[in-house]
Amino acid sequence: MAPGSDEPNPEDGKILSPEELDIADDDHVTEIDEGRYVVSPDVRTDDSYGNQVSAESESAPQPAPNPEPDTPEFTDANVHEWLAEQMADSNSRYGFDVTAKFDGDVDQQRLVSNDIVTAFESFMLWYGRQMDGSTPVKDVLGILLSESNVPVKYPPGSFKQMVQSTGLSPDDSIADLVEAVEAQNGVQF
Repeated sequence: MAPGSDEPNPEDGKILSPEELDIADDDHVTEIDEGRYVVSPDVRTDDSYGNQVSAESESAPQPAPNPEPDTPEFTDANVHEWLAEQMADSNSRYGFDVTAKFDGDVDQQRLVSNDIVTAFESFMLWYGRQMDGSTPVKDVLGILLSESNVPVKYPPGSFKQMVQSTGLSPDDSIADLVEAVEAQNGVQF
């Protein structure tokens, strides 16, 4: 009510009776000490048999918090093991997965194939492309193979094709062959 007025103010709300003020019998109220109560707006404070439930007990079971997923530890061994598993699980007979550094740039390449020549060729071409952008890959690979300490043995058919590509005949000399190879700026097997 507004001060000095006998008219009820609608904003003051309804006046409660003494019975409405007695909260001891309310299902949402638990007395925790003399004159002290816990009032729950949504949860009943007695069990289905009418027994009082302690204010400390939870009214509804709380779901267990979702455990944090384990963050995998990335070590060289873990990464290599994972890569090996991935390669083993592929349906291909051959493959590679390489991370390499070339003059400060890091590049990765992965290939799986049932053809061993395709797998090897893809690796060699990828590697040759990383060396030098201005030199053709066939030249890069030739230089790398000729400068390495790995001897390469070509089958006789490859050598025969190379000689035939020069346009020489069996009557020409080895000196003619060397001159033809020099004129072509190398040999392609």
